[in-house]
Amino acid sequence: MNKILNWFIEPYLIVISELKYLSRLKKEPISKEKKSRIWKLQYFNIVFCALYSIFAIGTVSYIILSFLVAWYGFICLIVTIPMMILAKTVQKNRYLKRREAFLAGDPYMIN
Repeated sequence: MNKILNWFIEPYLIVISELKYLSRLKKEPISKEKKSRIWKLQYFNIVFCALYSIFAIGTVSYIILSFLVAWYGFICLIVTIPMMILAKTVQKNRYLKRREAFLAGDPYMIN
């Protein structure tokens, strides 16, 4: 049960740590361009969190509804679970690796 709960809340923990990291970066003396990039990354993290929340709430509600209404409520999980997996994969494998390159404004740092 603990693994399942950790799987659901892991993106939220990453977003919270990212927002703290970016707010620390904003307090340092930096150029306006870099500050603008930090704002964009903060906005991206907030939107990502909202998008993931939609899928997480949908997954939990479809599971509850399928027990209350009918078994075919599980069919909606065919969409929500893969979308959550895709969002987590993008966050871990793409965003975290490319964050520093975006902040530096250097497209050659992105592998």
